[in-house]
Amino acid sequence: MIEIGNYNTLKIKRMYHGGAFLVCDDGEEEVFISGTDIPDDVEPGEDLAVFVYNDSKGSLQATMDIPHATVDQFAALKVVNIEEFGAFLDWGIKKDLFLPNRRQISPIIEDSTIVVRLVLDFEKQGIVGDTDLEVYFNRDCSGLKEDQQVDLLVYGSTPLGLMVIVNNDYSGLVYRSEIFKEHETGKKLTGWISKIREDGKLDISLKRKGYYAVIDSSESLLQLIKDNDGFLPLHDKSSPEEIKDKLGMSKKLFKKISGGLYKQGLIVIEEKGLRLIM
Repeated sequence: MIEIGNYNTLKIKRMYHGGAFLVCDDGEEEVFISGTDIPDDVEPGEDLAVFVYNDSKGSLQATMDIPHATVDQFAALKVVNIEEFGAFLDWGIKKDLFLPNRRQISPIIEDSTIVVRLVLDFEKQGIVGDTDLEVYFNRDCSGLKEDQQVDLLVYGSTPLGLMVIVNNDYSGLVYRSEIFKEHETGKKLTGWISKIREDGKLDISLKRKGYYAVIDSSESLLQLIKDNDGFLPLHDKSSPEEIKDKLGMSKKLFKKISGGLYKQGLIVIEEKGLRLIM
């Protein structure tokens, strides 16, 4: 059976000047692929690895282009057009992904980047986006462990911190005390699980457990500034509590180390933080 919204290996059944028709080994359902999407030297009977989707008329079409995501995956996609009945998102192939109004939980802005779940529509014949992400998160965290390194995708923010998708499967939160700079929706990050909660959600740290405790030398502080795109929003007027919370060191030690880096010509001390001299 052909899997809509996924990769399929299909056989070329017949060709003509505009393209070819593909079938799977155990079925007669045909999928069209444009001649511009296939190599010039292919022949009937050969297999092609293709991505299958529904075109605007509802029939199936294949492409050898690689989409940003397949069905049952989350993805950060750019909004390219908004119509009365829904929005259209760029997902890496010629046909834009449709996001119906009924699957939008907040207003959509053209040219913005949003995170959606790719799903099959109610008839299981077409691929659409859905911004109601909570219903798709896996709450069974039995396969995870604390201090495990994970991939993150930022999908929103709250007063508490960043909402992130963990390993394209789980819901996580990075608390604001862990964040040195703002991260936009769609940003991909690396993190570590700091706590697995009973509700199946995860507390995430952007630094491995114990990392801050070793920020006790000029080399480690300089590396931290580099890791944060060359800027650390801590300075002489930062409170001792904030410095202790974020770096695990006293304000006195922080001033001593940052002053040393300044004298070496490695950083400049600005009003809002320490900036690396590139």
